[in-house]
Amino acid sequence: MAGRYSMPYIYITNANIILKDHILERSSLTINNGKIISVGKKTRPGKDSTVIDARGCFVSPGFIDTHIHGEPQDIFANEIKHGTTSILQTLHCDSLNRIYKKVEKIKKFKEKNILGANLLGIRLEGPYINKDKAGAQNKRFIRRPDKKEALHIIKRCSPLLKVMTLAPEIKGSGAIIKILKRNNIIASIGHTDASYKEAIDGIIAGMTHATHVFNAMSGPEKHKPGTAGAVLTDSRVRAEIILDLIHVPAAYFDLILSLKKLDNIILVTDSVRAAPLPGAKKIRGAYRFKSGKLAGSAMTMMDAVKNAVKIAGISLNNAVMLASLNAARLLKVEQNKGSIAIGKDADIVIFNKNFDVKMTIIRGKIVYRKWL
Repeated sequence: MAGRYSMPYIYITNANIILKDHILERSSLTINNGKIISVGKKTRPGKDSTVIDARGCFVSPGFIDTHIHGEPQDIFANEIKHGTTSILQTLHCDSLNRIYKKVEKIKKFKEKNILGANLLGIRLEGPYINKDKAGAQNKRFIRRPDKKEALHIIKRCSPLLKVMTLAPEIKGSGAIIKILKRNNIIASIGHTDASYKEAIDGIIAGMTHATHVFNAMSGPEKHKPGTAGAVLTDSRVRAEIILDLIHVPAAYFDLILSLKKLDNIILVTDSVRAAPLPGAKKIRGAYRFKSGKLAGSAMTMMDAVKNAVKIAGISLNNAVMLASLNAARLLKVEQNKGSIAIGKDADIVIFNKNFDVKMTIIRGKIVYRKWL
């Protein structure tokens, strides 16, 4: 079964360890059987430990990407090189039968692959979204909200389904939001042309998350704050951000930082590197169709962390929080993931001051290594 293995002690020393609220300099940590068992300046290697000299690099919790596309094995193959240790696999709008087949494949991956335990679930973009804000979604598969159908989707996608993106202005969406809430599935506002009032009505109904803020959503415009205005000013909503400086320019990220608490901001990639959409090509740092319309990002979570520090000027530990702990809290797995602490899963990335990843560890197993 996925994740069942016995690992020797791993002892990481000479590290600058990124904790939730500060960086513990010149320190060490110990891993055993997939868990962090000690953190601090006075730790010692256990018998028969694998000793890793971090050489002054940063030791960080692994990044959790809650919006990324592609087959899970391809995603992990790409992203472990850039510090991502857990994902929420995102499915585009498609026929329901094809979605159900994909879900069955994902379930098998979780059962059989050693990385399966770190595939934290799936999210659906649609099918109850606004065609006028479809973005890269295939309009053929956008549907009118239907309570009976929604319940069937939830049944077929359970227990993997964690997030569903929908547009609150579409007639019947309010009932879907309530169904999602009753089933402990996050209702995310996105691919929407909702007015400010319609967005707030959706939030009141139970929407607690926003899909790629500023992208495929209304507002802000002159005299029309729209969905983005509602998301930025309502503390009940977590805002996910594609911080590649293309989907979200630096000035917009500064605006987000000024209006949202750090706890309510989540960095994601929305990357399609593992599965570019037909007709989309990588052009100047993002995937685009011939028309120039964005089809997804080409960024990594390490890119997002680097941009948060270098462009936005936030502290490294806060940037890491936006890429790890906040996502863990969203998915309610913070007791095991999202920060470095005794007893948590040993999902760790080691990187240098240039944000170059030197090692990635998933649940105590070294899955990527590029040492000096």
